[in-house]
Amino acid sequence: MDNLNDLKKIWLTADTSGLPNADEIVVIIKNYRSQKLIKKALLVATALLLTATMVLIVFKYRPVMLSTRIGEACIIAAGVMLIYTNTYSLSRIYKLRNCTNKEFIKHLEQAHANRIFYHQKTQVAGLLLTSLGLLLYEFELVYLNLAVCIAAYLAMVVWLLIVWLVIRPRAFKKQQEKFNSTLKKIETLTKQL
Repeated sequence: MDNLNDLKKIWLTADTSGLPNADEIVVIIKNYRSQKLIKKALLVATALLLTATMVLIVFKYRPVMLSTRIGEACIIAAGVMLIYTNTYSLSRIYKLRNCTNKEFIKHLEQAHANRIFYHQKTQVAGLLLTSLGLLLYEFELVYLNLAVCIAAYLAMVVWLLIVWLVIRPRAFKKQQEKFNSTLKKIETLTKQL
């Protein structure tokens, strides 16, 4: 009987001040889902619009050089890749409607694994295709004037280096911190339950 009293004392004196209540968790899950749905839907719509614009340019603009066509193909391939990966992600988030805490944690862990794969593989492939496409596409526009060619390629290379070395790592780090805080809140509550 003494063990039961000790257990009861521990249970009643446990500090729950830092724990979110169940209503807060439901709000966190709904906010997460709605924010991700909106972001992914806007990203897919924007990618569709830009890819369609590039396809329209392919049919309207008649380039002389093969490098321009290869650049167009690379940019369109990157757009299709972006649309496909985000549509898949959008469908996963849409299915996350009424779920338990454990299902939500499982979803977050899968999303984390997908985010790392996307950052290390898919995003690299997409950025490589886009970078190569831009560098090849602009050649026909600037090759006649050496000064313009050097300035255009210098500006493009500087911009691509900024995207690769500054913007991309910062965005990933920011997403990672936000994800970790959400996961920590959910796991803390689930452990208490």
